[in-house]
Amino acid sequence: MHPLEYRVVDLPESSLHKAAVLVLGQHRAVLVGTGLRLSDGRRLVREVERSGRRLSAVLVPHHAPDCWLAAEVLRDAFPEARFLAPRPVRDRIERDHLAVRAAWAGLGDELPSRLVALEPLEEDAVELEDHRLELRGASLGLPDLHYLWEHRSRTLLGGPLLWLHVHPWLAATPLAPQREAWIDLLDEMAALEPLRTVPGHRHLTTPVPAPVPEGAPAPDPIAWTGDYLRAFTTELGKPVGPDAVTAALLRRYPSAALPSAVAPAVRAARGEPAAA
Repeated sequence: MHPLEYRVVDLPESSLHKAAVLVLGQHRAVLVGTGLRLSDGRRLVREVERSGRRLSAVLVPHHAPDCWLAAEVLRDAFPEARFLAPRPVRDRIERDHLAVRAAWAGLGDELPSRLVALEPLEEDAVELEDHRLELRGASLGLPDLHYLWEHRSRTLLGGPLLWLHVHPWLAATPLAPQREAWIDLLDEMAALEPLRTVPGHRHLTTPVPAPVPEGAPAPDPIAWTGDYLRAFTTELGKPVGPDAVTAALLRRYPSAALPSAVAPAVRAARGEPAAA
């Protein structure tokens, strides 16, 4: 059986440090995520073409715009590919796409112009040749957050559940039970003992305070995300204002990308309106 190959495409800060993943079989490929901007879509088209495989499917695992907004570029380049999403994800994108496009109008010429129709993913996996990319997660507390697991290679694609050196967008999960459910899913991932773990967002140029020893283990997105969620809860529980909580999190993670995500997350968790 031909093993799968995983090519991670790290998109820039202007695309929220999204990590799209091209999963390659012997003859066909599946792309997870489309990117945010038109240039993201064009870059992913080039990666597929360079692979020499036929793109059979594009999977949209979450309703975050960096997972689907640039799909039109891939649809135009690969008209025979299927565009798939879990039904709740597809329904939310169809409901909110006009508001999302308005919210991202600042992209200007980089803003995609149309919604690509998504097929509901009725099964719990995407098939690629003789392999299964299993869709897991989606607990009662977080019904629309998924990750992918391929058991032969012990590969875990964390999607919106895993972040590495990037402040997570927690404004969409402001409640304590949601963060607790998230940590439960992280424990579920860790119990799989993956050999390869790819976060949905990562910043690989983060400076470190000292040289990393040769042979040291690679950064673990599961542990990093869990540490961040617990730190967020700890700082949020202190009897200080939202600005002080935001400052404390920025001090804890001084090199993490997207620091602008922290203040909205804190205010949402406190039930306060966003700053003007």
